[in-house]
Amino acid sequence: MFGLRKMKTLIPARPEKQLSGGRRLRHELKYIIDEGTYRVLVARLKPIMYADRNTVNGEYRVTSLYFDDIYNSGYNDKISGMAARRKFRIRSYNLNNSRIMLEAKHKDDNYVSKLSGQLTDEQYRALLRGDCSFMAQHDCEEDVFGEYYRSNLVTALRPKLIVDYVREALVYPHGNVRITFDKKLSTCYNTIDMFAEDAFYSPIYSKEIILEIKYDSYLPASIQAVLQGLNSTRQSVSKYIICSDKLMEVKTHGF
Repeated sequence: MFGLRKMKTLIPARPEKQLSGGRRLRHELKYIIDEGTYRVLVARLKPIMYADRNTVNGEYRVTSLYFDDIYNSGYNDKISGMAARRKFRIRSYNLNNSRIMLEAKHKDDNYVSKLSGQLTDEQYRALLRGDCSFMAQHDCEEDVFGEYYRSNLVTALRPKLIVDYVREALVYPHGNVRITFDKKLSTCYNTIDMFAEDAFYSPIYSKEIILEIKYDSYLPASIQAVLQGLNSTRQSVSKYIICSDKLMEVKTHGF
């Protein structure tokens, strides 16, 4: 659980800012909470927030294929605490291959931003093979395909691992607030194709829940009031790092 006194220091009055490619700076706070804390938060937040429109029975499945370069920059930059970093991933919701998104997520000090673009199934298969030639026309454009293409030319991006979890998401229009609870964190050990019929997903977190709070320039007082009195430590939680470490442990020591 986390206290409001701590949170006040994490809500600077920075004006909303849009960066190259249409990236909008947002605040992002992360915590690892237990089942009891989750139930209290949901019970208090649901009366004043709205369920994300993509939810089915309150939840949806998120599956992401993360990419890294020949230097493992995505992993090493996170571990070393680099203030500015970026990671590429392909994301699917409820393993629906009719909507496959390529995303570039940027971290700029305490702020995050994201670019995204939709892939066809053929383009997805090409990226699995390390072929991004279909992006060549985006070489000079400020979009996710241009970023990926230029990064690949320099550092050779390749698919690394799959991260999978069940998400419950609540939204609030004022401040563009989005609060998510990510459960049943898992990774895949036998393939990098998230749609493979024989994909074997093994759980990493069974009881722990990852809480993420995202907002633009301010967090409304009504939501701060809900969080008051709860106490937990803000963490630099990275699902990619958690799953990478678990995958390395399995490869070294076995299940």
